[in-house]
Amino acid sequence: MSLPEALLQRLDFETAVKVELATTNRLMPRRWDRLALVAHASEIAKWLKAQYRRDKMEPPASILFVDKNRKGTRPISELSIRDRVLYRSLVTLIAQSLPDELVRRPPIESFRHAPLDVPNVRYISKTDVAAYYEFIDHELLHDELLAQTGEALAIDALMDLLERMMGRRVGLPQVHKASDILGDTYIDPAKRRLRRAGYEVYTFSDDFRIASGSLAGARSALEACAAEVRLLGLVLNESKTYTYAVDNYQASLTAFADAEAKLFDEETALRDLRLLVESDYSDDDDDEDGEDEDAEPGFALSDTEIEDITDSDAIVEMNGTEERQAEVDRAQLRAARRAWEIWMDEDESEETQSSRTAAVTEALLSRSLPILGAGGDRHPLEYLSLVLRYEPALTPQTAKYIVGLAGNGKSARRLVRTRLDALCREDNFSTWQKMWLADAAGNVVRGDSDHAHYEWLVECVRVGAPALAATAAAALGKLGLSETDVVVGALDRVGPSWRPLMLWGLALMDEDQAEANREDRVDQLLIEATRTWRQPG
Repeated sequence: MSLPEALLQRLDFETAVKVELATTNRLMPRRWDRLALVAHASEIAKWLKAQYRRDKMEPPASILFVDKNRKGTRPISELSIRDRVLYRSLVTLIAQSLPDELVRRPPIESFRHAPLDVPNVRYISKTDVAAYYEFIDHELLHDELLAQTGEALAIDALMDLLERMMGRRVGLPQVHKASDILGDTYIDPAKRRLRRAGYEVYTFSDDFRIASGSLAGARSALEACAAEVRLLGLVLNESKTYTYAVDNYQASLTAFADAEAKLFDEETALRDLRLLVESDYSDDDDDEDGEDEDAEPGFALSDTEIEDITDSDAIVEMNGTEERQAEVDRAQLRAARRAWEIWMDEDESEETQSSRTAAVTEALLSRSLPILGAGGDRHPLEYLSLVLRYEPALTPQTAKYIVGLAGNGKSARRLVRTRLDALCREDNFSTWQKMWLADAAGNVVRGDSDHAHYEWLVECVRVGAPALAATAAAALGKLGLSETDVVVGALDRVGPSWRPLMLWGLALMDEDQAEANREDRVDQLLIEATRTWRQPG
């Protein structure tokens, strides 16, 4: 689609390019191609602006299914840089006219505690919308945005973009700040109507909290909430709908943290574990857009809430091309080892294991794996297959363990390579899990001898899904394994969302081959950027 000149002149492409190139999320491996281009943001913005003047049809977003704890998957839409920048630019412009509460969410703790401040409250209900981002209706979203802002040109362009990216007239890309703003705007009419009807309702994304003075009032509130979201084409998640007496609700706010502490013998050990994760996995520096979201879910989540991390919880704004590296002290390592022991001792049988116990041990393991890797603890290495099969949502943390352990010297790297050889032979991992394994393999310094997982990476490029093929190509490039013919043969089938990452890997293998297969100026800038790349470790 081509954008009207009047709209083009109002969109801040340069800021959008800078943020998009420097933004990653904890659910997906790092996009080295985008990080390599950060220094060229101004030139890329100028190039994109010219492209948006042309009526060029691009394919829908590439969809990858990410494991979501033990209850299914969530679809992540991987957008091309062209679509990501336009999406952010349009929503940023529209958001300038939206109420502030729709653009900047309050702290989630404020949302959770707000119902407790309602006078004469006796019951508090909580619920959320099932598969919220998947079923947001574009026409209803259009009408609400137009009513709130009057930005007709930008909204029309946004609707055309969403329909093309999603391949249908419903749904938003998950894990993107723009989608959070649009999602909060979409649900707001339901909240407004409920409040006008006399209900004390609070929302955070698609989560609802409703304070009531009686049990009958609570039941009426939930029925009204269900009716309102139905008007938006949505349904409430019955399995996550509860009504608590006030005392029980207040206790539920710390129930998860209390359950964690109960599993630990020493309170100080659990605090050591938390302190490391808070320093290692959150970005405390506010950027210009105010996107200072935590990279990991907050502590003291309930067993139901931990399974529904909001999109903004997954987003990380990176100030440079490398994440901060935390130092592991002995106390933190002892805490991580205790968490590992708790998970290993856990009874997996359905008869004995509660959902809360499973959520607690999973959260503890999530924090522990990167610590154990960085601390050089080799014990989990032989059990990684079990972790990947029983806790698939912890695949990113498993990959961090692998890379962290490999940084502890030659003998550790030899063991890691042998374990990667074994893992690549298993065929029961999802495409998303294989992506993380491929990315981890590319971050372990290449060994002197051949390894099975090197050939596995080549096969992933040859026949793997686009996301896996591109990630494997990047890994091969970082390892210095020249498989140019295979990579060149896969370039055209991975699509615009993943082609730049594959080209980045090819440029590391053979710059001349990359030059021969570049398509545009951005490709040229990417190839030039690889000259300054250095193998980490």
